Parts: sequence; C-alpha cells; structure tokens
Amino acid sequence: MSDEKDDVPVWAWSYDGKGRIPLGALALFAGRPGAGKSTGGRWIAASASTGTLAGHWEGKPVNVAYIAAEESSKYVVKPGLRAAGADMNRVLIPKVDIGGEEVRFLSSHDMADLTALMLEHEVKLVVVDPLMSTIGSKTDINRNNEVRSLVEPWAKLAETIDGVVLGIAHLNKSGNGDVVAGINGSSAFGEVARSVFGFAKDPDSDDGDRIMSQEKNSIGEEDLALTYRIESKEVVTDSGKTAEVGRFVIVGNSDRSVGDVLRDSSRPSNDGNSSNEEIDTWLGALLTPGPVLATEIYTAADQAGFTKDKAKRAKTRLNVRAFRPENPGPWWWEKAGSTEPEEVATPVSVLPAPCEVRGGAEGGREQGAGSTRDVHPACPTCREPLGKSGKCVRCIVAEASGVPA
Repeated sequence: MSDEKDDVPVWAWSYDGKGRIPLGALALFAGRPGAGKSTGGRWIAASASTGTLAGHWEGKPVNVAYIAAEESSKYVVKPGLRAAGADMNRVLIPKVDIGGEEVRFLSSHDMADLTALMLEHEVKLVVVDPLMSTIGSKTDINRNNEVRSLVEPWAKLAETIDGVVLGIAHLNKSGNGDVVAGINGSSAFGEVARSVFGFAKDPDSDDGDRIMSQEKNSIGEEDLALTYRIESKEVVTDSGKTAEVGRFVIVGNSDRSVGDVLRDSSRPSNDGNSSNEEIDTWLGALLTPGPVLATEIYTAADQAGFTKDKAKRAKTRLNVRAFRPENPGPWWWEKAGSTEPEEVATPVSVLPAPCEVRGGAEGGREQGAGSTRDVHPACPTCREPLGKSGKCVRCIVAEASGVPA
C-alpha cells in the first residue's frame, strides 16, 4: 500500500458545495416512466457542453456523446437538447453500422471502438439512455455475474476518458423505497455505479413538482434532495417549425427523498368511513383558526399518526383551498368559504414556537432573534396565541387528536 498513490476525488458535478458525481465513474439516473430522468440527463449533457455545469468543468465546455436507444434523435433528443441550451457542435451521436444498417450498441461487442472514438474526439461525458439497452437480449438481466460483465465496461470507459458515463435506468414497482436495489434487472447496476440518483413525481405537490435525490454516493455525501419541474419551452427546429419541449428546471431543496415518495405510495390508504371521519375532524379543527402552511400540516399529521396522502385526501373531501400569497412561495391551506387574505405575513403555526412568550392571557410581547413584536393574547395552558374560537391551535389539535396539550 505504501507504493499506491492516493488522492481526493475530482467532481464533475457539484451542488450546494458538495460533490455529487465524480470523474472516472459510472452514474445512474433512475426513475419510473414519466418521472423526467431522461430530461434530467439532457440537462446534464447541455450544461457540460456549455461549461455551465457546476464542478470540474465549470467554465470549460466539454464534448458530449449521447447514445439514445428508445427515443428519436430527430423528434425527442435534439429538440430536448435545444430546450436545455446545449452547444450542438459539442454533442456527438455515436452510431453502430453493420452492412449499411444502423443497429443497437452492445457493450459486449462495440466498447473497444467506442472507447477509441471517445478518445479521438476528446469526449468527457457519455449519456446512455437507457443503459439496459446496451446489455443484449440474450443476457439474463437478473443474473448478477452476467450483467456485471456488461456494466463494468461502462465504468472502465469513464476511467479511460477521465470523464463520466451517465446511464438512464428504470425502476421496478418495489415499494420498499430502496432506489438502488429497485433498478430494473440485476443489482449489478447499482453496485457498479458510484453515484445513483432517484427521480419521482411528488404526489403531494399542487404544482406538478417532482423530486430528485441522491440515493448513493460512494465517495461523498448522500444528503441531496431537490424539487424540480419539467417546464415547457418553445424551440425552433432545423425545419424552421416550432415545438413545445420539456426542460429540466431545479426549483430548490426538498424535505423528502425519492425513497420517501416510493414508500408512501406503497402504503395502503385504509380510508374506511371511520378513518375518514377521524382525519377529517382533525384537519377541520386544525384549520379553524385560519390558514396554515401546508408543510406544517404534513408534519402535524405525521405526529398525529396520519400519512401525508391521507391528509391530501381529507383536503379534497373537505374542499380545503390551497393558495400561494406569492409565487414562487410556500403553499397554505384554509377551510372552505374563507377569503384568501391579500398577504399572509405570519404563519399560523401548529408546531412548537422557537421563541419564548412572556405575558399572561391578556397578551404580551414575543422575544426572539434579537427583536420583539406584539402578539395576540396567549393561552394560559400552552402560552400559544389564541384564535377566534378563544382557544390556541395547540389545544384545538389536542382535542381533535385526543392527546393532552
């Protein structure tokens, strides 16, 4: 070991100041159909080609190779790269031609030629969509040793070009929330890859948001969870015609991972009449004092033993209205028949307050974060602001849940 030279990883992609995809490695974008993983792959490719991808290549545009087996380069891939802002002169499309006929790329037959081509054109990022298409129909995709021998050459290619191979993969319908183990086929896909990201639609989003989270990072942290959207963008094709094409846009951080979404979706709803009545009563009482932040409702629901999905279904049954005072901005829920206020400056918190309230039931001043401000009369039991009903939110929640405040 004294003769072995060690070093720190170099990150092809960094986010929030931390490395996410290292150079010399195979990375995977995995999700169920329609999640947007291929659109995310085109965003990575476009950003690398223009030098805008945060990390080692930032400010240094690199050449990219895009291998697409299931999507049309003419109608899907190139328009998608246009929407993502790619430098088309830096994106190559490797093709395998046998006897004048284009055939599918197979890692068992074509890797040597591809490696030589990538070195010749100084390609640093290779996107393979989907990676499974390069395995071959005669391979038993559930046998680890067979699949590993066909996946490892992609990792070797990444090392050889001192770049990244990004494979797009599908997830099976397993509901245990393990994205790495849930990749279709053998576990070899997740084992060989150094970075794995999950993609999923967020069933709790009122705005069609989706979630991307890092589920494996062999030499870094796995704390990345992002909210993203597939936004429509108009592009002009080579024919001169225009088309509406989806593009990948990161909105911000998410408090849930793709594993959380998959686990929640697999739980039985158990929405019998008695169960409905319980959560409906709970949610109605929670919203009686006024609008409440949706994120706080989800947290309070979890503390009361209800899932987010059940809270969402109760919202529909009670005709609860969701609104945003500002867009972009957090979502609020309020009871049916209420009028949306022009501005909601202070949330009606259903969680413990981070400040200390001094004063009795007649009112007082709240002190915290180096400042004070007027507050409503406080509950003598919980020291929380009283609502219109004469009770604080904590007492109302306690009565609805049957748990002492």
